[in-house]
Amino acid sequence: MTAFILKATIALLVFYAFYRLFLVKERMFGFNRFFLIFALCFSLMVPFLQVPLSFQIGEDLFPEKVPAAFSSEISSENDTFPTQRGLQDEVEASLIAQSDTVVPWNTLLMGIYLSGLFFFLVRFIIQLVQLMRMIRNNLTLKANDCTYVLLKENTLPFTFLHFLFVEKASFQDKTIEKEILFHELTHIRQRHSWDILFLEVLKVVFWFNPVFLLYKNAMQLNHEFLADEAVIGRFRNKAAYQWLLFHKISGKEPALSIRSPFNFSSTRSRLIMMGQSSSKLKTRLLKSLSLFMTGFLMVFLSSGQSYDSATIYAENDYEQILAGALREGNPFELELNKLDLTALRTAYLELNEIEKSESTSFPFFDDLAFEKLLALQQAYPEVKTSILYESPPAKKEIEKDVFERWIKTRNISFTIDDREIEKAEIENYQPADFARFTVRETEAGGLFKKPSYSVSLMTHDYYDDKYVKPGKKIEGIQADYSNGANVEVPYWQQNTETKDGKTSKSFPENYEASIFHQLRVIDPVQLYKEIKKPIKYDPSKSFSIAIFAGEGKPLLFMKLPTI
Repeated sequence: MTAFILKATIALLVFYAFYRLFLVKERMFGFNRFFLIFALCFSLMVPFLQVPLSFQIGEDLFPEKVPAAFSSEISSENDTFPTQRGLQDEVEASLIAQSDTVVPWNTLLMGIYLSGLFFFLVRFIIQLVQLMRMIRNNLTLKANDCTYVLLKENTLPFTFLHFLFVEKASFQDKTIEKEILFHELTHIRQRHSWDILFLEVLKVVFWFNPVFLLYKNAMQLNHEFLADEAVIGRFRNKAAYQWLLFHKISGKEPALSIRSPFNFSSTRSRLIMMGQSSSKLKTRLLKSLSLFMTGFLMVFLSSGQSYDSATIYAENDYEQILAGALREGNPFELELNKLDLTALRTAYLELNEIEKSESTSFPFFDDLAFEKLLALQQAYPEVKTSILYESPPAKKEIEKDVFERWIKTRNISFTIDDREIEKAEIENYQPADFARFTVRETEAGGLFKKPSYSVSLMTHDYYDDKYVKPGKKIEGIQADYSNGANVEVPYWQQNTETKDGKTSKSFPENYEASIFHQLRVIDPVQLYKEIKKPIKYDPSKSFSIAIFAGEGKPLLFMKLPTI
């Protein structure tokens, strides 16, 4: 989402800067209207566009995805090595204090956004209601091009959709100048209100982004240019119309942001624009430049997918289908009921062997296992099945004062990314350079001897290469039953026997198919009640499960036969 907002804002600002520097000064109002609307739509779509190029500029500057494991709150692990004193106690204390003060930024920011969205949506609805009340509570007259709304209060004419709001007395006395009425009718005929409504909706959704205010002002001013151009073309008296505008700028108008007013605040710009002229060569050049700029932004800000081979599509499809079935808030739990298994199997079979080995594990595509998996999926919601993946260890932050004490400690050695370094080399790093660390006491202290320590450090790049980039591996399969029971099956690849370098036998037989079959047909609660002593099955023809039958009941570990 952050990458989308950044890319869209950059595109909006570039288009707006081009408009302010070049287009706003030219008499090409029809093109300018199209340009502003196109800029809004294109900027919101370009982050999702895919450009057939082998380089990915946008991806390097704005990564589309941040690994979900890093966006969640960091919890401390139990893999530190026990010691009674010294540096490790201080480090562990700092980690515990840090984990207790984690701020749920995602929830906080989402709350702020939704509050703003609600406020501006209510404000927008109130303005619409006010206009509807003005229409309902005042006399209306239908004409060919519009519906006149005769207002009792003294106000300048303004429009909304096909409604033209005018002062009742002036309209009945026919004292409203024809140029003013024609000006407002032009707004209606050219449907300018729809442009403003479109922008108002964007302002509600992206209320935090002030760029849309700039676009609204530019669009309203261009609407006035279009209406002024129509008036001058009809009445052929530019000087008289300019004089009329000058005398009308002090009129009263209602404070509604979604109507098209006669008295727009930039009257001076309108008067100046009436005296401007543009050459055809210049307008063509500016249109060509705008097209070139659009192409540049498309390459620079698009998602930048590479089209080098069709297999990349297959790999992306495979991973995207899996990603779409991940449990919200937990990128290491795959919900079976959300998967399109047929599409997933098709995408997987299109991968080559290297891509299969590097992608997320889902080894259930042989005929029998896939058949049983489909049957288990159809048992939802009585049986809610999840595939559980191994999650990477949490990152650990090193506090600055702890890092400095490490440097000052004499009896200490350092290892970075499984490589021993000289102690002096650690001074070239900062605490933020490391994703994880462990501290070991390598030699106990004595009466006149201080203990020795070894610190193992892992950089962020090494952490990503070790834990994030490799495809996720399955560690278990879980099933939740409608009667409240829960079953977990620890998953490991089948054991194999080899002969002359070739696999001669795999066991247990039909391992994955048996898991899916048993999860679908068993009643865990009944099984828990009836079993007194676990049945001993042949290890080559059985697999282990753990049953949790409800609150207050201990876990039951047992084996089930394969099919």
